[in-house]
Amino acid sequence: MTATEYREYLEDAIRRNLENTHAGRPDDKHKYRTEGLIHAARLLGLLSTEVIRDMIENEHQRVFGESVAERKARTTSFEKLKETSIDEYWEIPAIDRMR
Repeated sequence: MTATEYREYLEDAIRRNLENTHAGRPDDKHKYRTEGLIHAARLLGLLSTEVIRDMIENEHQRVFGESVAERKARTTSFEKLKETSIDEYWEIPAIDRMR
């Protein structure tokens, strides 16, 4: 397997992991395998941490339609709202909370 093929394989693994999460079917086995692939790419010097971070960000944007930071901020705000005002939290349509 060439470095380019490995990169494509890793991108596909990251995308599948995010798609599973987005569909509400997280697969821990696949997640841990993907983390192992990422770790191997760094150890073998095939990809830098920055390249991997960009790869994850791009795939996240493709699957969820928002950046990792935007999604984290949105889900954190829902969690805070749930703690402070459960009624306001439940007034938000479920489809919006689960995106």
